[in-house]
Amino acid sequence: MSLPDLYAALPPPGTLVGESARAALVAPLFLLLFGAAELWRKAAGPPVEWTRKAVHTGGGVIAAGFPWIFASHWTVLALGAAFGGILWGTRRLGILNSVHGVERRSEGGLYYPLAIYLLFLIAGRTPVFYLVSILALVVSDTVAALVGTHYGRLTFSVEGGDRRSLEGSAVFFFATFLGVHLPLLLLTDTDRAASVLIAVQVALIVTFFEAVCLYGSDNLVVPLATYFLLVKMTPRPAEWIAEQLAAQIALIAVVSAVALRSRVLTVSGAIGATLFFYGAYSLGGPEWTVAPAAALVGLVWVFRHFIRGGRPPRGDYQVTAVFYSTIVPAALVILNNALETLIPSAGPVLRGTDPLYGAYVGVLAGHLAMLALTWRESAPEAVHWANRMRAAALGVLCVAPWGIAVWTRGPRPGATLVASAVALLAFGLYAALRWAPRVPRGAGWELRLQMLSSLAALAVVLPVHLWVLVRP
Repeated sequence: MSLPDLYAALPPPGTLVGESARAALVAPLFLLLFGAAELWRKAAGPPVEWTRKAVHTGGGVIAAGFPWIFASHWTVLALGAAFGGILWGTRRLGILNSVHGVERRSEGGLYYPLAIYLLFLIAGRTPVFYLVSILALVVSDTVAALVGTHYGRLTFSVEGGDRRSLEGSAVFFFATFLGVHLPLLLLTDTDRAASVLIAVQVALIVTFFEAVCLYGSDNLVVPLATYFLLVKMTPRPAEWIAEQLAAQIALIAVVSAVALRSRVLTVSGAIGATLFFYGAYSLGGPEWTVAPAAALVGLVWVFRHFIRGGRPPRGDYQVTAVFYSTIVPAALVILNNALETLIPSAGPVLRGTDPLYGAYVGVLAGHLAMLALTWRESAPEAVHWANRMRAAALGVLCVAPWGIAVWTRGPRPGATLVASAVALLAFGLYAALRWAPRVPRGAGWELRLQMLSSLAALAVVLPVHLWVLVRP
């Protein structure tokens, strides 16, 4: 009996017997894939990156059919948990080197089944979007890794010793463009112009994500970002998508020019900043880019005038520093957008008024002040103490909490007060933590303390602010 005949003879999906039978048919395919990769490694001794990507691609091809094979996400969860457990166990035991034998630190093998399950959970009923997202995870990532490894010459540092190549990123962009454009054009009713524009924009954004994701997290971020962008863009007309793409390209040009010419951010830091700016623009609107723009200009100005004793900047901040500085304001942008578009129970006062804008501005201003305080204590002795104090005060007093809140949203004392309170409280908490005994030290912990200080300030200020807004 052929495989199609065997599949046709199975009980229908959605029932316990049908799902179990289909899982029993699919699971051995993954085991055969692992076994074939191990045999190839032992017989021919290819580079580990080849066997690893062979497993990566083969597993994706199998998983691409899940919406047509399974009806229950519990079946996919069971398969993912089983094979995630196999990957975790074999790594601990030091076996299955066809997958684990890379020198760099990577958790991609564990992110991979998680990404497939989450995609099936949220996109299983839209199989074309699921397929496009899987293609970005499987095909684009594989060809980019192989080309970058063997032909990459123009490289940049992401964090520490991890590097990417421009050649690999270019191939990732092209493969993702085709992986989005062709399925949308051939399998949906999306018109040709919109399909091209969507493909360009999705490819550009996920290429940036892939370029800065660390420790294999691109296996999770890239497919989920692809799906989110498809859901956001496909209902829109081509004119709207073109406007978004033009804004994205403009933001890339401006932010990259400022970040790289100032030499405060590395290439990876500039990419991370560009992703944040576009997210703020796309989900919030143009006014949500004003505060981060002022914070970036303030960052450059403080660095150039008060830090390093007149010596030229050296690109101190990579993508991790940008991540910790922007993760809280990015969450506020997403939550504010959800209040306006996804949560019907949010009353008219919360919907359409950008209730979290003041807190967003305050967090950005507080982060600049915290960075300035860190510089104040680490700056060379040649920098006069008065200049150091002025640098530490700049974030709270000059970059944004109240001036930008009033300018961009009109004369709204509530947003002004919230922004100032969040910035000052976050700055005060961070200063107290830095001088407290038994607090961990080091660059990584400094960034974590800044993020935690912002979260603590929001936990104090936001409930009061929202209560004032919704009270009768």
